[in-house]
Order: sequence, then C-alpha cells, then structure tokens
Amino acid sequence: MSNRQATAHSNPELKKTAVGVGLRSEHYQNVLEQTPALDFLEVHSENFFADAGIAVDLLQEVSASTPISLHGTSAGLGSVEAVPDDYLKKLKRLVDRVDPILVSDHLCFTWARIGGRLFHGGDLLPIPFTEDSLRHAVNNIDRIQQYLGRQIAIENVCAYIEYDQSDFDEASFLGEIVARTQCGLILDINNLMVNARNGQVSNLENFVDRYVESLDYSAITEIHLAGSTPVGDEELLIDDHARPVSEAGWQIYQRVLNAVGPRPTLIEWDNNLPSWRELLGEASKARKAQRQVLRRERSL
Repeated sequence: MSNRQATAHSNPELKKTAVGVGLRSEHYQNVLEQTPALDFLEVHSENFFADAGIAVDLLQEVSASTPISLHGTSAGLGSVEAVPDDYLKKLKRLVDRVDPILVSDHLCFTWARIGGRLFHGGDLLPIPFTEDSLRHAVNNIDRIQQYLGRQIAIENVCAYIEYDQSDFDEASFLGEIVARTQCGLILDINNLMVNARNGQVSNLENFVDRYVESLDYSAITEIHLAGSTPVGDEELLIDDHARPVSEAGWQIYQRVLNAVGPRPTLIEWDNNLPSWRELLGEASKARKAQRQVLRRERSL
C-alpha cells in the first residue's frame, strides 16, 4: 500500500476553530458527570493500551459523546529502530475502539538496541536534522500509517541539546517528512518558545515567523498550547506543562493564527493540574483568539 493509499481513509474531521483539552485522570469524574463544552478531548495513547479495565471503559464511554484525539509519547518516530510490532498492535486496537479524530506522536528518538536488547529511552529525545535521520523518520511514519490505514500527525519537540551536524533546519526537515509521507503536523507553540529561549534567540516573534513561514500550512492539523514554570536567566527552561499559557504564548498563538488561519487547538496541562473549571477557562481563551481571526478574515 502506497503512502497516499495508507492515508486515504477519511477519519472524522474537526472544524478549524475546534478547541480541546488534554484529559488526565484527575478530571475523569468531571467529564463523566457532565459532557464538556469542548470540541474534542486528547488522551495519551499508551495510558489506554490495556486489554480491559476502568480506564478502557471510561474512554469508550467518553468517546461516545466527545471526539477523542490520541496523542502518543512512545512510538519514537525518529528512532533508528523501527516502531515495535507490539506497540503497533496495541495502538491499532485502541484506534479501532475509539475511532479518534486524530492520531499523533512526537518526532523524536525513544527506541535503541543495546547488546541485542530493545530499550525505550523514557523521554522525547531530539534527533539531528540529517539525511540519515530523515530516512529513518520517513520509514517509521510510513510504517505506522500503513499499519493503521490512516494519516498520523507529528509534533515538533523541545530540544535541550544541539547536534554538531545538520543538513536542514527544523522547519525544512518537517517539510521534507510531510512531502514524503503525507503525514500531518502538530505545531507546538510552547516547544518553539522553549527552544528559542534556551537557544538565546534575541527576537522571538521573528524566530517564530520564519519558522512558520517555512511550513506547509495545509499540513498543520492542530496547534498545541501549554505553559512552563519560569526559571532564572541562567537556568534551562523546561517544557513541563505545569502552568497556564503565558501572555507571550497567547501573543505568539495569535500571530500564528493570523499567518496560517484558524486551526484545531489543544490546551496541554500535565503537571500541577488546575481545577477543571480553570482548564476550561484556558480553552475559552483559545476559542476567543480563533474568533478574532475569523472576524478579521471576514472583514478582508
């Protein structure tokens, strides 16, 4: 099956102004008690790989009323090693259960073979933007799309190290992957901001503008927003998803929307979780920003 055949299955499509939040266990009860006023909910795929159990039952119940996005953290699409067969089987079973509106993972390295044994790195490790890395990523994305019979989306990640060798900048690297696999893109704005800050970029707005201008806008299937815990000037900023979206984050989000148009948007908050009400408040801010862009487009 070719790349285009593999992605031909049309999964349910969100409207471009859709807004969702990441569903974590602390908020399960809130969702069960009342269907949220959200367009979709995102869950981490691996948390629902079990054959059965409370979490599996809950997800199937929630998916009956609210579209679900499956976001993986362990496929390791940028690894030299192929995505393991066992992982693919579990993901396919989950996809068949909930019929998600999106399946996605990170463009990172997680799997490695050491002494003949396969190990998982336990983190979203950055990859060098080289021809060799490109080949491995394309092979892994092709494989997972063909196995699932549908398109997936890949997300840009935070990189806390810089490699000596690069054949592409990150945006061009992503563009090559999209062109060769027909996958979608998740544009994580906080990851861009963290990388810019740690890389001592002097003008954040120009950095983001250049990055986004290099992307294929039509491939951007979703935007992610999150907040990071502030640190001192000489400390490394970590993408910990432990705070609300910063004011700078909202400003960059607005710039991105003005450039690419409205896109389904997810609020990520994974640590120091807020109340359900506060999380929905963040989603409302994203919805307001989407509406501002729509009004501007209609006035042109």
